Amino acid sequence: MRSILFTIALIITTGVIAQNKLADRIYYGGGFGFSAGSNQTNLSLAPQLGYKITERFSAGLGISYQYVKIKNPDISINNYGWSVFTRYNVISQFFAYSEFERLSFEYVVQVSPERKTREGYNSLLVGAGYAEQLSSKASFSLMALYNVLYDATEPSPYTSPWVIRAGVGVGIF
Repeated sequence: MRSILFTIALIITTGVIAQNKLADRIYYGGGFGFSAGSNQTNLSLAPQLGYKITERFSAGLGISYQYVKIKNPDISINNYGWSVFTRYNVISQFFAYSEFERLSFEYVVQVSPERKTREGYNSLLVGAGYAEQLSSKASFSLMALYNVLYDATEPSPYTSPWVIRAGVGVGIF
């Protein structure tokens, strides 16, 4: 009977320790964007979930949604997609970053009458960032990324190969 109780206690303890170690390696964050002008409003949401593989290297997944509303002419566009990313902490607060992003994006092919089309768009973003600790479990980050797949002659959800991001993350960094 004691050996059964000991085995059950060992299994429960091992499960709790493994769960805590897993929870200590998971972090989440992402970005939120909003801008509004006299003729255009932009909104973006991009939550991410990451896993710390080593002390310096992590990888994860993200989803994104972008909404653009233009008042004149009256047009609204919705883009959405997913991404996989890697992050390597080089020194202190500086890190290298790469991300493959797949977006389903809309664009206008004719204004009046309005006609839009939807296409898939791939981005391979590479660059660097800076993270500033806000607390023991939260940080603010700023990244400058370059889309190596950007082609100015093709329809794109981006107006440039350069993408600047800012965001907040919670967990281990």
